[in-house]
Amino acid sequence: MALRVDNKLRLGGVYQMASRDPESLVRYCRTMGFAAAYDPGVEDRGQIEEIKAAFAENDIVTAETGAYGINILEPDLAIRERNIAEICRRLERAEMIGALCCVAHGGSVSSGRWGAHNPANFSEESFDTTVKIVQRIVDTVKPANAKLCLETESRLLPDSPEVYLDLIKAVDRPLFQAHLDPVNITSNPRRYYFSGEFIRDCFAKLGPYIVSCHAKDVEMVRSAQVHFEETFAGNGDIDFKTYIGELVKIRNDAPMMIEHVRGRQQVWARDFIYEQAAAVGVPIRNAEYREFR
Repeated sequence: MALRVDNKLRLGGVYQMASRDPESLVRYCRTMGFAAAYDPGVEDRGQIEEIKAAFAENDIVTAETGAYGINILEPDLAIRERNIAEICRRLERAEMIGALCCVAHGGSVSSGRWGAHNPANFSEESFDTTVKIVQRIVDTVKPANAKLCLETESRLLPDSPEVYLDLIKAVDRPLFQAHLDPVNITSNPRRYYFSGEFIRDCFAKLGPYIVSCHAKDVEMVRSAQVHFEETFAGNGDIDFKTYIGELVKIRNDAPMMIEHVRGRQQVWARDFIYEQAAAVGVPIRNAEYREFR
């Protein structure tokens, strides 16, 4: 049975073009059937204001500015301070360009790569330190609209909807909200085989706080040791019908952003998401401008 909803899905993706003038950005988003975009990466303030005006006129939102891979739990305190300052700068940028959020990562207590494996990443101390650092960032920047989020990851906090909700409650700042990427936390066969059930649980706990989410897919490699490989949306086994249906139910107008695609993969992912949305009766914003390529 088709899902009855009033909201439309706001879909976006990566820029596969060199130009960053407002007209070209709008043209690209419209011909792709997108109503959301990533940070365009331009620095000129005048150009940024022109892009904001062009996007507003064409019902396109800037979904997120990335602050990915910056270790907020770096044990070297001097490096940690530089990392925190950089995330503050990225959140300031998100506010300046009119992005919905700045997406950062939780940290690792191992020095070096932000995503280094360490059981202490999940300790009570790591949780408490994460809370204090998130509070510090939002209290320092004080954005009027842009939210700070942490991307879900299996080897870092937050690694589940329950932990994410605990973080939101502990941080206790309206400027700290949720960003959902279910693929990143599809870390066992149960979540993989029953991804629709897992996605529903994510939205049941985090729905009111979700401001943006990512669209990609995952395959489980069936070998002696189970492991998972990321792929583009439609090339794996994530239940996108449920994902789309749950997203439009929350009525936050949170965009679904295609990511980690190369070449034609973005068109394939876009068309797959369009098909899945149609299957559950969900319309897509700016669909009338989509060109098939």
